[in-house]
Amino acid sequence: MAEMVDFFILFFIKATIVLSIMHLSGIKDISKFAMHYIIEEIDEDTSMEDLQKMMVVALIYRLLVCFYEIICIWGTDGATPGKFLLGLRVVTCDTSVLIAPSRVLVIPSSNVSITTSTIRALIKNFSIASFFPAFITLLFFQHNRTAYDIVAGTIVVKRNGVR
Repeated sequence: MAEMVDFFILFFIKATIVLSIMHLSGIKDISKFAMHYIIEEIDEDTSMEDLQKMMVVALIYRLLVCFYEIICIWGTDGATPGKFLLGLRVVTCDTSVLIAPSRVLVIPSSNVSITTSTIRALIKNFSIASFFPAFITLLFFQHNRTAYDIVAGTIVVKRNGVR
């Protein structure tokens, strides 16, 4: 659910940026432009030049998503808006030990540094861009950690005081 909230926030930002660029450059065919650059739809009339432009827009968007996650995880107590709304946050984790059926002791459980946040965001977002849904790995690792959480040395936990 947290990812869905963040997706809609980022989609709105992307649409706003793309439509602003379109307006400033005087493009008149809104429907074709919107389909290509906001929704990223490809059909038989899509040229190589259009595909290259779409790839550039997709790369810029992926970098925007990384920047969003880096700033949110590092600068706002470990939570993107989606995680915050659901009472979650990201903390550092060298070791996690099960102490009760739904409770885990996380060591050291401190705020995430900008370096750790950057590593986590880059692995997460570029694995998604390469069609590997890294979040699926949470099914295979202890305490629902994803591969990018393990590599970055982080874990997603409930915020204190949230039930």
